[in-house]
Amino acid sequence: MTKWLDCEIAQGQFTGEYAVKARMFDETEFSLFVPKDCLKFSKEPSLDKPVSGMISVSVAAQKDDLVLINLPRPTFENGRSITVKQTQLK
Repeated sequence: MTKWLDCEIAQGQFTGEYAVKARMFDETEFSLFVPKDCLKFSKEPSLDKPVSGMISVSVAAQKDDLVLINLPRPTFENGRSITVKQTQLK
């Protein structure tokens, strides 16, 4: 099942790539690079100003209000699967 996770989006290192920063269930930040087709945002980020947006994720498992999700690409810190709160997903 595809869901959307709130995140902050900045320009990436290469054309068509974006840097994404978001938080896990315990407020720990994670970051990754993804292509534009994995994101939703209303305004293109500039070099010095990130924008709020959403990243496409797939739900792997859920227990109570915690949800294990798979990201489109691995994070720098935790791999491809992370846990978020259900309230963080749309």
